[in-house]
Amino acid sequence: MATKKTTLTVGEVKSTIDNLLGKEIKMRVCRGRKQVKKYTGVIENTFPSVFVVRIHDTIETGTKQSAPVTPTLVYSYSDVICQEVLVDPMVTA
Repeated sequence: MATKKTTLTVGEVKSTIDNLLGKEIKMRVCRGRKQVKKYTGVIENTFPSVFVVRIHDTIETGTKQSAPVTPTLVYSYSDVICQEVLVDPMVTA
């Protein structure tokens, strides 16, 4: 027996991300080939098709002479729908 999977629309995902604007979040990003990155950060801005996250963790750039940077990452709402990016609000005690 097949289970019915609930599908989200872009509008529903955008509304959820809009509600998290300026709040602390935890992210899990699937990079392919079983590579999963976990980040904490703040959603800085939302646009019609993408949202911007400022990451608290530093990320190595991969070049020998550059220092670690605190990046701003951009993801599309379709990344959330496809479950390539999972966004959860941070729970404050």
